[in-house]
Amino acid sequence: MTKNKNRRSFFRIYDEVHLFYKKIDEKLVTEPYSTFDNILNNLASSSNIEMISQNSELLSPGEEIISPDVMTPNARIKENEIHDVNISVGGMAFICEGALKEGDYLIIKIVLVSSMAAIVTYGKVVFCEKRQAKDDSRYPYFVGVHFVNMKDKDRELLIKHADKKRLQQRWVNGLLLAVVLAIIVAPDMTFGLLFELFHFLFEHLLEFFHIVFEFIESNLDNLIEHFFHTDLQQTQLIVFYILVSFVGYGLYRLWQVLRVLPSFCRHSKENLLVICAHKKASLLYYWWEQSLFNKIKLVVIGIATITLYVLFGL
Repeated sequence: MTKNKNRRSFFRIYDEVHLFYKKIDEKLVTEPYSTFDNILNNLASSSNIEMISQNSELLSPGEEIISPDVMTPNARIKENEIHDVNISVGGMAFICEGALKEGDYLIIKIVLVSSMAAIVTYGKVVFCEKRQAKDDSRYPYFVGVHFVNMKDKDRELLIKHADKKRLQQRWVNGLLLAVVLAIIVAPDMTFGLLFELFHFLFEHLLEFFHIVFEFIESNLDNLIEHFFHTDLQQTQLIVFYILVSFVGYGLYRLWQVLRVLPSFCRHSKENLLVICAHKKASLLYYWWEQSLFNKIKLVVIGIATITLYVLFGL
């Protein structure tokens, strides 16, 4: 049972949380945990950080808090903001405003958005990297933290939450893996099937629009002839202008969509960079938590797989 729990600590998930962190002195972590148990309990049940302000002697030198809203920008993330994190029972990775040093100790409060459950623990910074994003990014740093002295109840809560999210991610990752394997094993067949699928969808989409157009035109003809008692030529002329009005409105809406397309592309690019950074952090965490023997095995398996694919797959 213990072995299974240890294995589960390696599973990492991507999630949205309310996050607060503050740099603290190392003695807060190294001294007996029960001494500061009350502080963590109060922080877990509070909606602000006034409690830490009352215990500012436990913070790192120069990090004392005057009020909940007056803090150094590189020391916290506001609790009412939602942040994307890469998290497991062993640690987490997130973006922040200011740089932290490797070896810094933090007090961390995590509120899970899905259940609004609060988890409070200590953490040790294992890396801090400059993000490859635009210069005016609000959160230019990417930080990885190992959890330290996490309570058993918080650990169990995080395990259950991670298991639930992992099941959802497993379906998505399985689908992506199947697509990648299909492209690697049979690229010609895969792209051929995709082309046929797109051609099939495009052909039937055009047919659907044609049927809808004929249906609307036929019903407009009947309605106009019934209410206005017009002849065939007048009816066709009225229907033509009505359809032109609909087409013009559709083109106007399309132009409005195209206007916001550049900003949408920029936003998508930023999200893609964040996802890549989270995935990189996940791989780094997994690598650091492996023994030397396991690292050698992974390298050998990777080299062997690439060699076999080059020799027999091409």
